[in-house]
Amino acid sequence: MLATEGYCVKCKAKRQIKGETQVIMKNGRPATRGTCSVCGTKMFKIGGGPSKPVKKGMAKPKAKAKPKAKAKPKAKAKPKAKAKARRR
Repeated sequence: MLATEGYCVKCKAKRQIKGETQVIMKNGRPATRGTCSVCGTKMFKIGGGPSKPVKKGMAKPKAKAKPKAKAKPKAKAKPKAKAKARRR
C-alpha cells in the first residue's frame, strides 16, 4: 500500500486513497485508482505513477543544451495585383 492522497469529490477534501492500484490510461499515462478512506466513493488520481528507486550517485548525467540554429529570414509576400478596370 502506497498511502496516496487524492481529492474526494463527495467529501470535497483531500483524503487517503484506500485499496489503490496503479493503472495505465489509454493514452499511456500512469494513474492511481481506489476508494476514499472516509466515505468509500471511487477516487481516481491522474499522474504519479510507480516511482523507480534511484541509488545515490547513480543519477543520469544531464544532456547538454544544443545551440539554437539561426532562424531563416522569411520571404516578403508580394503585394496583391490591383483589380483590372471594368470594361464598358
